[in-house]
This record gives sequence, structure tokens and C-alpha cells, in this order.
Amino acid sequence: MSLDASAEKQGHVLIVDDEEAVCQSLKRLLRRHYAVSTAASGAEAIELLDAASFDVILSDMRMPGMSGADLLAHCRQHYPDMIRILVTGYSDLESAVRAINEGQIYRYVAKPWDNDELRQLVAEAVEIRTLRSANQSLNQHIVHQNDELARLNQQLQNSNEQLEAKVGEREQQLLASNRKLREDMRSVLHMLVSLIEHRIGGERGTSAKAAHLAREFARDADMSRPEREDLYIAALLRDIGKVPMSDQVMSKSLTQMSISERQEYARFPEWGQSMLMMYEPLAGAANIIRSHMELYSGKGFPDKLTGAAIARSARVLRIVADYVDLQHTHNFLGETLEPAEAQQYLLKMAGQRYDRELVDIFMEVLERVDGRFAPKQVRLPIAEAQAGMVLSGPLVSPAGVVLLSEGTCLTEHHIRKLQELMVQFEGHDIAIHIHNDDPAAPSHKGENQPSGSSS
Repeated sequence: MSLDASAEKQGHVLIVDDEEAVCQSLKRLLRRHYAVSTAASGAEAIELLDAASFDVILSDMRMPGMSGADLLAHCRQHYPDMIRILVTGYSDLESAVRAINEGQIYRYVAKPWDNDELRQLVAEAVEIRTLRSANQSLNQHIVHQNDELARLNQQLQNSNEQLEAKVGEREQQLLASNRKLREDMRSVLHMLVSLIEHRIGGERGTSAKAAHLAREFARDADMSRPEREDLYIAALLRDIGKVPMSDQVMSKSLTQMSISERQEYARFPEWGQSMLMMYEPLAGAANIIRSHMELYSGKGFPDKLTGAAIARSARVLRIVADYVDLQHTHNFLGETLEPAEAQQYLLKMAGQRYDRELVDIFMEVLERVDGRFAPKQVRLPIAEAQAGMVLSGPLVSPAGVVLLSEGTCLTEHHIRKLQELMVQFEGHDIAIHIHNDDPAAPSHKGENQPSGSSS
């Protein structure tokens, strides 16, 4: 029995074979990249499994005592996340079938094996194990966020029930509480966006810019209010499915990826949908996210839909997402475009990549917002904030935390908190953004900036 507990390797592999020469041969083949442990029988393997965590197990079929099929079936029951591989001779195919049925193995390898193929197989198995682990961690985080959103939603529902039984001053108080809960829910969404942008290395504020532009687009496209809200959330969270992807894939543009990396990348819309669809208020946005990488010509992914078979909201988000992404590094063209160049690309690909009618509408939207992501706005130091002002973008602290979400109407309570913030971050330039037609905005202060400008 041999246990290698090196923490510097990419993964931990367990080799089980009653022939010492086979164990040592496989160990020499894999030990450069992985921590490799060996066992001469199923019983020894179970002892090691109880003592340490493994990512992959390679087991011989014919061994004294417990067979490889029985060992892998045991692993399936007690260590279901571990990738299971059977090593067998051609004469053991019947036993291999039993191992596949009972142990649900990932692959089986025939003796004698090809060293390069076996190394590649183990690399794929370790990568799958790593992705599963990352996805489980993210799902736990999403479940926690969904629980918090459900709690806020329940509070909102309770408040609405009270509104029906109250009038006058009490009714006004409850309406204010209702607005506060909605603001809290928006804040939770923006905090989730911050986590996504930090994980994938995107430019801070890009998702908020895309969401605002998508909402403007949806109005011009005569979409209903629920459709606009789903589209806004989908634009904010469109990249959530990229979180469990490997750093190697996220650091490249599509033109730089290998075939296997492109296959991994192509799954992010499905992952995004699965992360959000369990929470009913986000189900509409989840469906948009699944289809937003489809192309009008049918050459997109994951379902290769074409034309009108793609939901209209998803076609809108495809146009907005490409317009925003083309102006940043690591886009699908591999080169950063200026806004005017991005518009020309959309026009060029209308009817192929995009819905031509929607592209024409989008061009009109860009003219109205002056070619930027949002209508002209005023940027004010927080010292000049006044009750009654409505934020046109989120307020982010110098530490990168979303303090107030877009659409928040400032109250006297907010003003006091902002004054405390000034003291806490003395020396930092912190500003709020409001529309320049806000009646509470000073007519002689600030400068026009697009939404999402850095605070």
C-alpha cells in the first residue's frame, strides 16, 4: 500500500492492481502531474479511501478477493463524486460490462494501454472532477443567495397583505417599506453581479451597462413590463454560467481556444439556466440566458435554434451582449472595437448573426442615448446628495461593495449614511449618478457621464 499526500499536484489518483509492476508502471506514468497512491487489493484500496480524498481511481478487473467491478461499485455508493476508471484485458469484457452497469464507470482501458491515451484520459477525468467540485461550490452559494431572495420576497408578500388591510398614514408607511424591499432585492442582484465580474475577470460595471442598454432596447421593441424586467435581470446575470469554468478557458477569446475548450465554453448558457431556474422570480431570466448565445442563422449554441424559434428577448440580449463585449478584450473576434466599429459589425451581420429588424431598432436606441450606454447623467460628489434624488446607477464604495442599487430614491436616512461614508473613506472621490433631468439635481454642478462611470 502506498499513499502519496502531495498537495502540490493537480489531483490525487488511486491505482489498484495486484501486480506490483503494473502499479509502479502507472505511477511512473502519472506522478509528474498528480499525487499518486497505490493499493494491491480492493481491501487495501478501501482503507486508503477511508483515510484520504481522491479525484480518480484506476482499478484492475481481476484481483484476489474483491474484484475491480465490486470495488468500483463500492466507490459509486460511498464516493460518488470520484471519477472511476476500469483497467482490464480483452478477455474480461463481460466483467467490464458488469462494472459499467454496477459501478457506472467513466471509462474502461484495455491492456496493454497506450501511455499517451491514458495520460489524456486521466487529465480529462481530473478536469471533470475539478469542474464538478467548482460547480457544487457555486450551487451552494446560489442556493444561499436564493434563500435570501426568497426571504426578501416573503417579506414583500407579507407587506402587500398588510397593505390590503390598512389605509391612510399606515398605508403610506407600508408602501415605503415595500419600495425598500425591492431596493434590497436589487442590491442582492448587484452583489451577485459583483461576484460574477470578479470571478471571470470582467471590467466592473459592464453587466450593469448592458442591462441598462437592454432595458432601453426593450422599450423601443414594445416588450411588456414583465418581459423588460426578465431581460434586465438576464443581462445582469448572463455570464453566471462562466463562473465554474476553468481559468484557462476564461482567459482566452474564442479564436484562441482549443476544440475541448470551446466545448466547455459552449455549456455556459445551460449552466447559467440551471443555476437560476429553481428560483421562480428568476425563471424567465434563466430561459433567456440559455438562448442568448443562439444565432439567427442557427449556428449558435447550445440548441442551434434559428430565426423566430429563438425567443425575442434572447435575440435582443444577443445584440446588446455583442455590442458591449466587442468593446472589451477577449471578445469573440479577438480584437477590441470602438463603439462605431461595433455598430458597423452589427449592421454587417444583420440577417446572419442577428435579427435584422431588431438591429435597426437598436441603431435608433443608440442614437437616442448618444451612442453610449445610458442617457446623459450628472455626476455629483456625495456631499451634494439631497433627499428625493433618484440614482441612475449603483453607488459603489471604494472597497467595491454595492451600497445602493440603481433606482434608489434617496431619503434623509440615506443622506445621513452617506455623510458617515464620507468620514469613513476620507480622501476618496465618491460620487453618485443621477439623470440630468432630475428636478432635485443642481443645474450648475457635475458633468455629463454615461451610466456606470467609476465612483
